[in-house]
Amino acid sequence: MSRFKVSKYRNAISQPFKKENWINDLNVTSNLNSNGDHIKANRTFIAFHSDSTSTGSIGVLPMGSSGRFSSFPRISGHQGFVTDFDFSPFYDDLLCTGSEDCTVKLWTIPEDGIAGILSNPSLVVDNKFEKRIENILFHPAADNVLAISSGNMVNIWDVNSNKSLSALTGHEDTVQSVNWNGIGSQLASVCKDNKQKKLRIFDPRSGTCSMEATAHSGLKESRVCWLGDGDIIVTSGFNQMRSAEMATWDVRNLSGPVNLQSIGGNVGVPMLFYDEDCKMLYVAAKSETTISFFEHTEKSPYLSQGPHLYRGSTQNKGMAMVPKQALVVMGCEIARLLQLTQNSIVPISYVVQRKSYRDFHGDLFPDTKGEVPSMTAAQWFEGANEPVAMVTLDPSKRKSPVKKVAITPKEEDTISSSTTSDKLPQQQDTASIKTEEKKPPVSESTATATPTVAATPKTPASDTATPTKTTEDTATPYNAAAQKIFANVHSSKFRHIEGAPMHRSTYFESIPNLCTTIPADSNSFQANREHIIVPLAGAGGRLAVLERNNPCRLSRDVPCLENSGDIMDFALDPFNKHRLVVSLDTVRLLVWLIPEGGLKETLKEPEFPLHGHREKANVLCFHPLASDVLATAAYDGKILIWNVAKQQVEITLDPIEEPLFAMAWSCDGTKLATLGRDGTIKVYEPRSSTSPIKEGPWTAGSHGARMVWLTNDVILISSFTKGSCRQLSVHSVDNLSQPLSVSEINIAPGILVPYFDEDINVVFLAAKGDSSVFAFEFLKDSNSLFQLPTFKQTTQQQGACFLDKTECEVKKVQIACGLRLCKTSVEPFIIKVPRVKTDYFQDDIFPETRVKWEPAVTAEEWFSGKDGNQCFISLQPEGMKPLSAAPKPAPPPKKYTYDPKLKSDLEKREELVTAMIDRMTERDKEPLPQDAQEGVGDDEWGDD
Repeated sequence: MSRFKVSKYRNAISQPFKKENWINDLNVTSNLNSNGDHIKANRTFIAFHSDSTSTGSIGVLPMGSSGRFSSFPRISGHQGFVTDFDFSPFYDDLLCTGSEDCTVKLWTIPEDGIAGILSNPSLVVDNKFEKRIENILFHPAADNVLAISSGNMVNIWDVNSNKSLSALTGHEDTVQSVNWNGIGSQLASVCKDNKQKKLRIFDPRSGTCSMEATAHSGLKESRVCWLGDGDIIVTSGFNQMRSAEMATWDVRNLSGPVNLQSIGGNVGVPMLFYDEDCKMLYVAAKSETTISFFEHTEKSPYLSQGPHLYRGSTQNKGMAMVPKQALVVMGCEIARLLQLTQNSIVPISYVVQRKSYRDFHGDLFPDTKGEVPSMTAAQWFEGANEPVAMVTLDPSKRKSPVKKVAITPKEEDTISSSTTSDKLPQQQDTASIKTEEKKPPVSESTATATPTVAATPKTPASDTATPTKTTEDTATPYNAAAQKIFANVHSSKFRHIEGAPMHRSTYFESIPNLCTTIPADSNSFQANREHIIVPLAGAGGRLAVLERNNPCRLSRDVPCLENSGDIMDFALDPFNKHRLVVSLDTVRLLVWLIPEGGLKETLKEPEFPLHGHREKANVLCFHPLASDVLATAAYDGKILIWNVAKQQVEITLDPIEEPLFAMAWSCDGTKLATLGRDGTIKVYEPRSSTSPIKEGPWTAGSHGARMVWLTNDVILISSFTKGSCRQLSVHSVDNLSQPLSVSEINIAPGILVPYFDEDINVVFLAAKGDSSVFAFEFLKDSNSLFQLPTFKQTTQQQGACFLDKTECEVKKVQIACGLRLCKTSVEPFIIKVPRVKTDYFQDDIFPETRVKWEPAVTAEEWFSGKDGNQCFISLQPEGMKPLSAAPKPAPPPKKYTYDPKLKSDLEKREELVTAMIDRMTERDKEPLPQDAQEGVGDDEWGDD
């Protein structure tokens, strides 16, 4: 009679969460060229691909996050695209990633989640893979055992000892998919062999292939999924007609599939997700909009399709299944899939409808695998096959886990994300294991009730939690409000900044013949409080000088400074607004003085030249505190520090082997840092030594680099990865061997030129050829960068520069103002913070600013060893009250107030009972009516 048995899951319905509970603004790239699912989840975290996380990175958010994100907490430590990643089934904080750079790294996620960027892995797999990583999959029962496929090889890796246990050979081409059986005693793989997809069954401990068969004849990718501990395997792929199909196999006889069925679609590979508890198989194809489910039965055809087909509105870029411990079991949610689309993550619930949701429906939720491994890696490799202990999903019986294992690196093995892939395995060979208390997943109550504050995803639960009380209207998970962004994300005052161009009347338009061939190492655009310097094309190295107070449409004959060669670099003196130093490819170094009121005619003779270099200088850098102090670096290997007023070289640093990309003075002017094309960063104290006091490596690329000091001990470098991805790395002067943090932005050819606003700790970056200005807040506590909204324009820029803080209109809460040099115009723009109380001076974001246009010391004083500090001025307009002194608004009236004069129902009931008792007592004291009547005397009674 089994054929007449009706499944309790057959009529499960699928329903996406409400849109406000999605994760939005992802902008997922269309170039997800890997065999991975591109999104994974455990009870606590979600890891995913997104353009916002850039090449070599993946975003990591807590389970239950929702809303729009301008930037994501992420893991960034690979030099190439992250092809696959997987969470440990036993430790919520352990994530493994593999990349196109042929490396595999393990990451320990902090207990409160990632704040900013996690760039230091806990372990780097000590193996030199020859090809990119294709698949990563943790063992379902043994502790810290990994299956890693690279090219035509599958390695079984012991994470604890950081060594290979076995290698599965015999594949003739790239392994496209691997999957363990439920107990981890066997492993199935699908490989692209001779244009046919072959299915192989391995004994992973001995490395031998027990059987193989041709799975699919199509050329596209294939997948394999083992249905629990049994003998049934499902593969998905394409036939010769390029139509998607799914084959069911019995491993006891691989002569042919026991069932082969078409599943429609011909675009993307069908991804397979098996629920071992409910025996349900979910199938979602990439680039399709549908999700179908099948129920696994014990007899042929082994898979029967459910009647309900989910149809979404957006294509699948990836898919992940959420573990059972994170489901809302009191709402009869039997499964939840996370759909990665072009610009969002959509949670999709599968719910079995019941009349009541007040009680736990144990028939829908059998015991599931627990969070404690059943054996160690050594025990498993010696032949043990112990199943994982089962745990109940009943909230009233569920207990908190007590064990947590986190991989912690040794001090000498700390790995930097900027270290090249060929050096990683040699720098870390072992990992120590640390045992701590393990936090439970999100409780039922937080998953179904609307939180009043943002909650962390690891809230401890009591050992005897009571079931969540729900009603039929609120029990279904897709009607419940999901948790918002987790609490430890940095809450920046500038997270809502917005940029805007100024009115067109402030533009300089019709720039004649703008020069676009200035070297990438140079300052292609300069401005100060009075002048704007714009390079013009043509012979003679012409520099147009525009007066900032006179925006207009320029004529074809613009007065300019005419040099005698092509320009290598130029820089405005910060303390003499009319002085300009220009470096030419003719080895000349010229000092110009711009007349008061601007140029009226073309100047051909500079004020004087500077003689010292034998080859052309490509980097110029004025001192930030001392007047007339200039540092120059040239192709002759010399770094010279000049006293410009005396026209002489005061200090010559040790020769450099390769020309520099960039050079920058520290905030206090005592140190000078350089970035060499040989991949070294050097820090000098020029007045005490001509040799560098600190030296270290950095990721040198052929596109160039720039640098800026964030503090007197921290440097920001803007450069490129080996994959041509633009990145920002933060370095400490005390230890230049590895960066403190790394932020990857996007792939583009132009180098991002940084400008640091020390008042608000925000870095603005703009590049030639871009139409955007990026912003990052520097977090001093963690020495990391927090990405802020990007100012985007419709026209491309040739360069950008920022002006002094005094140029901002603080009454309009402008925190920065600058100029964009476009192809035919100079366009001013502002960046502001939206505020409500603009009648008050926003003293929380406008501290006193440094007077950068006045020197602290003279050149003679600085060269003699004296240091100075510039004074500070307030930006508060006269008569404007600070925001900190604004009266605080009265608290809003409460919707429900308690009046102590009002009595509760219990008090009223007690008073009523007391009154009744008192009334009855008083009536007992009253005489009875018969007592008032006169009776008959005794002598009046007769015998008759």
